[in-house]
Amino acid sequence: MIPRDPDRIDRMIELLRQAWHASPDMRLTQLIINVSDIHHDCGPIYYLEDTEMEANLHHEIEAQRRRSGS
Repeated sequence: MIPRDPDRIDRMIELLRQAWHASPDMRLTQLIINVSDIHHDCGPIYYLEDTEMEANLHHEIEAQRRRSGS
């Protein structure tokens, strides 16, 4: 597998920040799906509330910390 450029993260987060501020009534997953230009039903993730996504992100970060021993 070819390593991905870690600098892309900050670039993409900045673009996401700008796009989301331009459409603050969208949920995060809704924005991502809309800009992804996916042409099929994305089901429940489209309606995932930001509070749920935020909790999932916290859970993932904690799981990564436990795995790395930090």
